[in-house]
Amino acid sequence: MGKTILCHCEDIEIEELYSALEQGYGDLETLKRYTGIGTGKCQGKCCIVQTLRVLASIRGQSVSKRSGLMGDPGRIRLPTIRPPVLPMRINDIVEASEESR
Repeated sequence: MGKTILCHCEDIEIEELYSALEQGYGDLETLKRYTGIGTGKCQGKCCIVQTLRVLASIRGQSVSKRSGLMGDPGRIRLPTIRPPVLPMRINDIVEASEESR
């Protein structure tokens, strides 16, 4: 049987998520810190929803479009979103990218 990749940026398999859950890391924030889910280049855009679905499935909860990403926001919380320390202009980012080439 092949492996199921949950987070492609950080190459995290679903078995690693199950292992972390067995060790007591039960909420998304601690799972993110322990496994690295959501810390890659996509910053969770590709893997957080799948992680929420796995957590909801394990806990017997449903994932509802009506209430956003989570069926029960009191039980499954999104990880903390941290804005950049200093705001940047898009022009500065583009210029830095062009200079690095």
